[in-house]
Amino acid sequence: MLDILDLADFIGRRRRALADLGVALEMRRDFERLQALDLPGKTLSPMFAPRHYDLLDQRARWICGWMDGEIVHIQAIRLIDTGEASLEDALRGEFARIFGPPEPGAAGPIAEALADIRGRVVYHGELWTDARLRGTGAGEKLGALGVGAAMAEFDPDYLVGFMEQPLAARGFFLREGYLHIEPVGSGWRRGAPFLLESDWIVYAGRADLRKLVRRDAQQNRVMQPASRLEPMASGNTSR
Repeated sequence: MLDILDLADFIGRRRRALADLGVALEMRRDFERLQALDLPGKTLSPMFAPRHYDLLDQRARWICGWMDGEIVHIQAIRLIDTGEASLEDALRGEFARIFGPPEPGAAGPIAEALADIRGRVVYHGELWTDARLRGTGAGEKLGALGVGAAMAEFDPDYLVGFMEQPLAARGFFLREGYLHIEPVGSGWRRGAPFLLESDWIVYAGRADLRKLVRRDAQQNRVMQPASRLEPMASGNTSR
């Protein structure tokens, strides 16, 4: 069972740490605005484009980070309810609709693990952080905050994203809260052009996510001074 107060603290601790760095955050639903952004070094994928997906304001959110009046961070989350189908099948259908049928050679699975992922799945992507925040620890806090936001907004069975090789090699997925990683199938560069052949799939299940929040809460309680309050007596104490 997830303690919703532990989840609120998980998100809140990271938001406060980012505020100490001067980053203000807001959750948004206006994906036309997201798609219109021109950010240095960032090419937006089609995975949150209103022209490809209906009802994004109900099924998706994006997070915007501001510093000194300028956007310094974005990320987005989108619910994919696969029903009885696998995420592998769901993503194949999405990619075919967006990019057309895959070219010859784009064979094999997107990733082996996706065949076993189904139900309420949140896709987590579009993470970008301005260069001025490098070396501050903001990146992992922002990623973990997105994981917490996905849990709070959509209560997913799984959380899934793509990660580039340099970040995966540094273990960034673990610091965000993803406990599993698998390489993207080599043929899918031709089936989904925004994927690199060196990319990885990162994912976490419901039990993984709840364990992450519980462990974070336990570690925080260890660092806090013990309460001097006695446990509240049971029974009705109102007058």
